[in-house]
Amino acid sequence: MSTVLWFIAMVVCPVVTVWSVIYPRLITDAHWYGWFSERLYLYAFPPFFGLASVVSASKVFEAWGLPWPEWLEKWTIGPLAFLMICGFFATMGVPVPPFLTPKWVRERRKQDREERRRRRREKKAAARQNEQIT
Repeated sequence: MSTVLWFIAMVVCPVVTVWSVIYPRLITDAHWYGWFSERLYLYAFPPFFGLASVVSASKVFEAWGLPWPEWLEKWTIGPLAFLMICGFFATMGVPVPPFLTPKWVRERRKQDREERRRRRREKKAAARQNEQIT
């Protein structure tokens, strides 16, 4: 029974990995922008499902008695574990390099920062004006 579950995971996880990497870069806006789930969708899910793909494939090969290439595991587990750690920190709010973020997210964040600066300038100008009046 567990072999069937590992096989299903081996088939489903690579598809979810590809979807979680490509889909956020194809869309131009998302309802999850600006929420905690944004960080999960962009930084935590892709490496998690990639790692799950490799682990489930190795378990299926082991259950079927086929030799699992050790070099493949070494070359994929390391970078995916590193991306998992980076994704964890990004999910906690640590800034990530721009190439890991879709272009529309970078542009939207830039607009949001500019809007906050504009509101701050207006608030300071209003405070100075009120200070001069009194």
